[in-house]
Amino acid sequence: MRESARMIIIDKDKILLMHRVKDGKEYYVLPGGGIEEGETPLIAVAREIKEETNLDVEVGPLMCKLSGDMSGERKEHYFVAKSFSGDLALSGPEKERQSADNKYSLEWIPLDRLGGLTLYHDEIKKKIMDGEWSG
Repeated sequence: MRESARMIIIDKDKILLMHRVKDGKEYYVLPGGGIEEGETPLIAVAREIKEETNLDVEVGPLMCKLSGDMSGERKEHYFVAKSFSGDLALSGPEKERQSADNKYSLEWIPLDRLGGLTLYHDEIKKKIMDGEWSG
């Protein structure tokens, strides 16, 4: 089973999401990615956020761990950002893999619009909408 670490980054009433269009499907995910060998989830999430978004984050609490993703084969660790700084910009492998059939874009989405979006996975979407990210 692969493991990943993702981050909930909230700024005022908006959440940072990665908007994906791939294989004709449109959906959103929280920024983050795979945990590399020898990494802890905490170290991985800070690295992944920097790689994907160009943001430096102060990692806050682990909100939850969930099993499964779109394919049901991943253990995911969800952290909440205490703070962040830097200029938001798509970077890293996501920028390099960008194509007409495989699109990535970072978007600040109002929290009150989250219910109408396809966000993977459903359980984390519910937790965010219920305000569990705020402690």
